[in-house]
Amino acid sequence: MKGTWIGQIGWIGRISRIGWSVLLAALAGVFAAAASELVTATVDSGGGRSSSANYTLDASIGGIGGISLGGDATARLGYCGQLTEVATLSVTGTPAQVPETSTTQLSGTATLDDDTHTALAGSEIAWAIPTWPIAQISASGVASAAVVYANLPATVNGSYAGVAGSGSLVVLDTIPDNFGLYAGDGLPDWWQVQYFGLENPNAAPDKDVTGTGQNNRFKFVAGLDPTNAASVFQLRIEPVSGQPNQKRLVFSPRWNDRTYTPLFRTNLLVGSWQVLSNTNVSDNGTERTVIDTNVTGNVRFYRIQISYP
Repeated sequence: MKGTWIGQIGWIGRISRIGWSVLLAALAGVFAAAASELVTATVDSGGGRSSSANYTLDASIGGIGGISLGGDATARLGYCGQLTEVATLSVTGTPAQVPETSTTQLSGTATLDDDTHTALAGSEIAWAIPTWPIAQISASGVASAAVVYANLPATVNGSYAGVAGSGSLVVLDTIPDNFGLYAGDGLPDWWQVQYFGLENPNAAPDKDVTGTGQNNRFKFVAGLDPTNAASVFQLRIEPVSGQPNQKRLVFSPRWNDRTYTPLFRTNLLVGSWQVLSNTNVSDNGTERTVIDTNVTGNVRFYRIQISYP
């Protein structure tokens, strides 16, 4: 009986070890199944799911993690890294005002979707083909200004991580009257470009494209539109009723930023023009009336001298 009892104990022990092995194997299978479902089905109490348009993150990090929201910014605490995307790109130039034919260094700032910012060197931005008055932009972001006829705004465009952005510059006209065909001809380049566009021979000082007898040089000084045949400077000489020793000089247009000096002479072949004194002056809009109150002799010639600026 004693031997049998021992044998029974040993048999029972063997059966028990086999039973526990089977039980442990079954439990391991349950745990493995639960673990394989954790990512898509459940997370522990310290984890969570965060997502944006392009990614989803499931985390299981214990009790020290978390997600906090504030306005447009999201902080994912407890992660060793954080996924971000570029939201906007702004471009700047140093200096922002660049003299014609000179250069400026471009750089940028990328604003990320978590409201943080990243400074970008000019070489990190893919630059678009520039438009005038920017002549070219190098791969390192050095922008070269073209020759201009006046201080002109300029726009530079580029992209970073597929996001486009732009910036504004000003190209300064530092060399007067040096613009192309109009350089050094005595008329301001900006005035010629305003009325005739770029590189137009009709903008030359001696041209009169409207056939009024007043050329571009005179029209600039007088404040006229050189492309409009109705835009002319006119002077009328009229008698003053009941005043035989007076003459009325009526001329237009008159502008506040110009100086008008009436001149006279009694002989076109001998002598010179003299400033008319003893006058009464009145204005009516763009028309000015000057009364010569001391007309002597049988013949008197008049002219108006215009100064600008």
